[in-house]
Amino acid sequence: MKIPKRRKLSKEERMKVYEKCKGYCAYCGCALEYKDMQVDHVNPIRCGGEDDISNMLPACRSCNHYKSALKPEEFRKYLSGIPKRLMRDSIPFQVGERFGIVRIVTDDVTFYYEKIKNKNRNRED
Repeated sequence: MKIPKRRKLSKEERMKVYEKCKGYCAYCGCALEYKDMQVDHVNPIRCGGEDDISNMLPACRSCNHYKSALKPEEFRKYLSGIPKRLMRDSIPFQVGERFGIVRIVTDDVTFYYEKIKNKNRNRED
């Protein structure tokens, strides 16, 4: 199966993507400079996602890298498994956890774009 090539976005299109989350990464919520923003396809093109602005969100370099070609629910599951992998593989993490320096959080992962969507929805109520 041949993966469709991504089209080059115009400056106006990139700005529309950037403004979707008001200058923040759609996934982790860190502040993004426009010049540092990467455009992520929410549903990856190689998985049948559209190469259209409606399927694009602003992302920081690390979120875009770690999300790779994962769909949002796959990325959420991947992120949720990080503490288990760290406890298995990282001695410094294990020691930090025993001394209370590092705390494992088992809450569900909520992406920044979901938080702002819920916040806006609550304002409308």
